[in-house]
Amino acid sequence: SGYMPPEYAVHGSFSIKSDVFSFGVVVLEIISGRKNRGFYDPQHHLNLLGHAWRLGIEERPEELLADILYDNAISSKIIRFIHVGLLCVQQKPENR
Repeated sequence: SGYMPPEYAVHGSFSIKSDVFSFGVVVLEIISGRKNRGFYDPQHHLNLLGHAWRLGIEERPEELLADILYDNAISSKIIRFIHVGLLCVQQKPENR
């Protein structure tokens, strides 16, 4: 939970990929204006990372943006940051 990568939580394995995971969590938190820890999407039973992945897969990443960041002129640039954040929080360390 929070910033801890799955491989550390399950196996106690820590590497540079763990830092990449944590960075991705921070990116998604900043963009969404929400904390990963404590966020819960009751409709889909997801935390912030799962919610971000769902929106990305459904090609609706702009719905993750915090209201203060939503501006049509810059939303395409911010969506790139969402994609970077999602790449960083992949389950398998070798995919980060």
